Amino acid sequence: MSLHSVSDVAEHLSVTADDVINAAGLTLGELEHAAEQHGFCVTCYRLVPVLSDREVQIITARLS
Repeated sequence: MSLHSVSDVAEHLSVTADDVINAAGLTLGELEHAAEQHGFCVTCYRLVPVLSDREVQIITARLS
């Protein structure tokens, strides 16, 4: 299973990172926590690979 970052998905879909976050139903706190767990600075939460292929499919459908 591959994981994708918010930034990668946003770029792929030509939408904003906020659009991806909202479509995924994620909170800023969840993303910041994931960033910390992966050794990132909390402000770099958009770069953390947290979205599965299935979640990307759902986000794509919601933003279409």
